[in-house]
This record gives sequence, C-alpha cells and structure tokens, in this order.
Amino acid sequence: MDTVVVTVGREVLSGKTVNTNLRDIAMMLSEIGLEITKSFVIDDSIEEYHKILDVIDEELVIFTGGLGPTVDDLTREAVYQYYGLETYIDEEVLTVIKEYFDRRKQPMTSANRKQAMFPVGGRILHNDLGTAPGVCFDVDDQHIILLPGPPREMKPMLKEVIQYLKQEVGVKLFSEGFKLVGTGESAMEERLLGFYEQHPRVRIAPYASLGEIKYIFTSGDQEALKKAKDHFYQKFSEYVYGSTEETLESVLVSLLKNKGKVVATAESCTGGLLASRITSVSGSSNVFKEGIVTYSNEAKMKYLEVSKNTLDTFGAVSEECVKEMSEHLLRKSNADYTIAISGIAGPTGGSEEKPVGLVYFSLTTREKTIVDKQVFNGNRTMVQRRAAIYAMNMLRKEIIDV
Repeated sequence: MDTVVVTVGREVLSGKTVNTNLRDIAMMLSEIGLEITKSFVIDDSIEEYHKILDVIDEELVIFTGGLGPTVDDLTREAVYQYYGLETYIDEEVLTVIKEYFDRRKQPMTSANRKQAMFPVGGRILHNDLGTAPGVCFDVDDQHIILLPGPPREMKPMLKEVIQYLKQEVGVKLFSEGFKLVGTGESAMEERLLGFYEQHPRVRIAPYASLGEIKYIFTSGDQEALKKAKDHFYQKFSEYVYGSTEETLESVLVSLLKNKGKVVATAESCTGGLLASRITSVSGSSNVFKEGIVTYSNEAKMKYLEVSKNTLDTFGAVSEECVKEMSEHLLRKSNADYTIAISGIAGPTGGSEEKPVGLVYFSLTTREKTIVDKQVFNGNRTMVQRRAAIYAMNMLRKEIIDV
C-alpha cells in the first residue's frame, strides 16, 4: 500500500522544529509491513492543503499537525472541504475537551469546538494528552488519517492507527519483534549473514537507536514469522531484553518485582538519569529504594564515605572510587542491589589517561561486587544516556543469571 505523510507547520519548514513525527510514523508502519513512499511538509494555508491533495494519489494519506484551536490550525477544515465531507460536532468529544480545561481550571473557548468536528462515518482517535483528537476516514479508494502535531500527543495514538489499518483497511500482515541491548548494528549484521535468506517469507528490519536495536519481523504467514523469530532468539537471546512494546527500564522493574528485590543507585556523571529512567515506570516504588547524586568529591565523601585517600590516589573516575560508592551504598540503604556510576561525560575534563566518555560502573549485591569500565563515544548527552542504558543492562543480566 503506497503511503504519503504530510507534515503541517511553518515551524517545521523553518527548521525550528525537527520532524520526529515522520520517523515515528515510519516506524509504526514498518511494524505492519508498510513503508512511506512520499513525504511533504507544507505551510498552514488552505491553498497549500489543496495543492498537495491535488497531486496525492497514494492509497494511504497521513496528516500530522494543524488540529489545534487557533486560526492557523486548518487541517480539519481544509481536508474536509477538499473532499466535500459531511461533518458533525461530536458531543462526547466536546465534553472530554471541556473536562480537560476544567481540570486545569481554565475556560474552554469557542475555538475549541472545531476540535470536536468529524466527518460522518469517520473513526475518532482519542487524545489522552491534549485537546486535539485525530480521525481516520475513507474517501473512495483512499484512507485518510489526521493526527495532532505535538509528538507527545501523536505518538501514543499510533497504536490505534495500527488497529484501524488492520481492522478496517484490511492490512493482513502480522508483525512482531525484539529489542536488543549490549550489541551494535554492524556487529549484528555481520552475524546475520545468511539469516535473511533462510527466511524469505519474512521481512526483517533493524532499527538502531542510542544503545539499543529493534528488529521487526513482518509476514503474511504466521508460521513463517514464528519460525524466523524463534531462530533469531536462539542465536541472540543474550542481547534480547524484550518485545518491541517494552522498554529496558520496564523490563528491569518487572524482573525486580518478580524476584522481590530492590535497587538503589549512586550516580555522578549521569546526574540522576539512571534513577529517573527506573522511576519513570509505574510501580517502580516497589523496587526502587533510593537514588543519590554525588557529583563532587566532597559529596562522595560526605554521603557515600568514599575515602579521601581513594580520591587523592585514584581519582573520582576510577575502579576504586566507584567500588566504594556501590559497596557503601549497599550498607547504608540495605538494598539488594546497588549500582554506582562515575565517569567523564565531556566535552571537557578528559585526558590521555582518562578520555572523555570513560565511565566506570560498580554493581554490588549481598554476595559480590562487579566493576566494569567502558568508553562511550558521542556528545555529553549521548555519553550520559549510553551510561544509564549500560547500567540498567548490567543489572538486568545479573538478575537473570541468579
């Protein structure tokens, strides 16, 4: 099915906003075996909408943006007008929008009414994070989807879009996959030589992100799909941490819950990112005991009792320091696992002996301490994120091995 995505907004055209929606939609479509064949970015004007619709003949058309209440949010009006659709105001949606403003103790303006306007026979895509619902509808041999522009609102709605494409459009492909951590895309591709040829009826697509890789398997043959997935898992189970719907932190929290264990964290160069990732998961209060950020040497000595001699002799970024951090935290917190991180995130502070990107990790249990050392590439944010991911995976592997 040929697919086109139209992103609406002058802020995208000007470069002030990065078009992450295109990436997210492409990833979503890939999960059911569809690919984007064209993409456009247009300004908010009726003329631009009509010009672009005049040249689009793809079967699936997805708009993002322009569903807000302001005068330049024209996607609804322009698309409905172009196709000559009969529309109505959905009172239930209007009530939900009003309740959204009531919770914030703000008045709902008359301009918000248009956000509850839908074509007769369309499928409403509810927006739990904003006031702009989306909609799916069919016109002749085209399937049209309108989605809000803000990524935090749009992305959660993509699951319902997949349901629409499967249930009402009749996309018959099945799609499943894995998320991997602890290996790189180039290393994986080398180990996958010949694998794709063994499963010709299955499309296998890798999607690499910072510190992780997602492999999506798509086929119209469920038996072939299962065979390919089982084969892949047999080869790479050491790296597989979950399905495409899971996150590393959610898997980690689940493992800790199942074991009845709790973790505490001590962070320096990551500045609390590890604790933040873990506590972003609902229910993490059952498994996360405490987190402490000891950024300075003084803080390491004060709160974690790292010895001055260790810091003077080996430095804060060292095996000796990070080991004391995790071991002393275990005693103080009485947690089952403690993880400590200390490194040089950059861009300054590195040396020939200790380059930017050098990070030490220490994982302490009631029986042992494991210390590891990594050198990550990338800018400051990338080093911090890679370090948090590495620490979570370090704990995940320890829990699984027990």
